[in-house]
Amino acid sequence: MIMPIDKQLFFWRLLVNFWGCLTLLFFVADFLINDRYFNGSLSSLSLVYGAILAIYVGTKEFTRWKNKAYISQHFGELFIIIWTVLMIIFIFFAAFNPHYQISPEFTATYITVMGIFAVSQKSKSLKG
Repeated sequence: MIMPIDKQLFFWRLLVNFWGCLTLLFFVADFLINDRYFNGSLSSLSLVYGAILAIYVGTKEFTRWKNKAYISQHFGELFIIIWTVLMIIFIFFAAFNPHYQISPEFTATYITVMGIFAVSQKSKSLKG
């Protein structure tokens, strides 16, 4: 069964929001607890979230290019702001208190999110 474009995007948006919030929650817990209890989970969460985000953004951009009337009403900037604020907070706390450490998975996921967003923005600007 083929779903209409709006339902497909809604499905992927729900998935990406769920996995994004779950991933952020685990990263915050890992940073605060700092016992690397979540270490294996962080790698898995990062991979799943990055993949689902790439699928969602790719689907959305394909729809934007294919459907001239498509206008996105959901702004990824909010997630970028959340990830960036969290990165700044983590850097600040880690710089002044050796108890706190930023996990490599968080840094990699942050770079992945920023990269996917940058590609999406470039695609949007080329589409006009």
